[in-house]
Amino acid sequence: MNIDHIIIGQGISGTLLSRALIKEGKQVVVIDEINAASASRVASGVINPVTGMRLVKTWMIDLLLPFAWATYREIETEFGTSIVDKCNILGFHPTQEAALIFSDKQEIEKEYLERVGYEEKWSSYFRFNYGIGEIEPCLLVNLRALLSAWRNRLIESNSLLEDRFSWEDCKIEEDGITYKNITAQNIIFCDGATCSVNPYFDRLPWSKDKGEALIVDIPDLPANNIYKQGINIVPWHNGLFWVGATHDWKFTDMQPTLKFRQQVEERLNYWLKLPYTIVDHIVAARPVNMDRKPFVGFHPLHPAVGIFNGMGTKGCSVGPWFAHQFARHLAHGEPISTDVDVNRFSRILSR
Repeated sequence: MNIDHIIIGQGISGTLLSRALIKEGKQVVVIDEINAASASRVASGVINPVTGMRLVKTWMIDLLLPFAWATYREIETEFGTSIVDKCNILGFHPTQEAALIFSDKQEIEKEYLERVGYEEKWSSYFRFNYGIGEIEPCLLVNLRALLSAWRNRLIESNSLLEDRFSWEDCKIEEDGITYKNITAQNIIFCDGATCSVNPYFDRLPWSKDKGEALIVDIPDLPANNIYKQGINIVPWHNGLFWVGATHDWKFTDMQPTLKFRQQVEERLNYWLKLPYTIVDHIVAARPVNMDRKPFVGFHPLHPAVGIFNGMGTKGCSVGPWFAHQFARHLAHGEPISTDVDVNRFSRILSR
């Protein structure tokens, strides 16, 4: 089989890039051994324009948010299934200082921040003392539906190899790639945290980040908002909520921890007035890099070896735009943004 591109991984990065390349008329094969605990399959799917304690506007969000919305809506039309919703985040201020910070930031980020004027409505659901701030618009991506729909499309077009990638079966030359019976112009790694041990890209500034979340049944909580106070309560699927998450950079295994579950239960018991039931505890390793911008492009010494990775917790927001940009680069020679081009690390990679 002779194709244009081999893509390793079918998480959010591999899904968006393979779709963008196919839209450009390219032939791809995606190699992916499905992993129910991959970062993309356990992520909340939230795209938040303003983040952190200091409510800093997310990098490039004025471009990324509308482009992501248009991309996911296009995919909805293509597959006839629900992929994305516009929603809001109701942030319950934990302290008076947090409320003042929100008030100050609201004057600057008027497009995204607003004080909630109907606080009494939420007093029967939550305990709070310092008011509520609203972040809107946010997007909520149904990652399960997206990944499943695209996987089925790849299977239908004979473009998916459901297998674990093996270096022993991969022959890399300057002018192309051979993998088993497949020849291609190049190979592009979209395999999440696994890429941190890739012999071509292991020198990049990776920082593996273990995240945990609980799946919780809260029957009486409205499922059309995201709720935040120290932890996030996010609508999930089948009427359940995703609650989390942690960032653990010193983990030694990928097992759920009792400490996390106890911390979340303690927070929910204080904050939430409604009965709830924990139905699952999920864990994954995120592909985070130290400068918090994706890795996009090709190895400086091995031009047939590429990467589209390092999205961290921002895959749903940054993925659509940079998948489009990378596909345009491959199809038409258009430039890759210097902010994300992996060749910003060419000195490290060339050692």
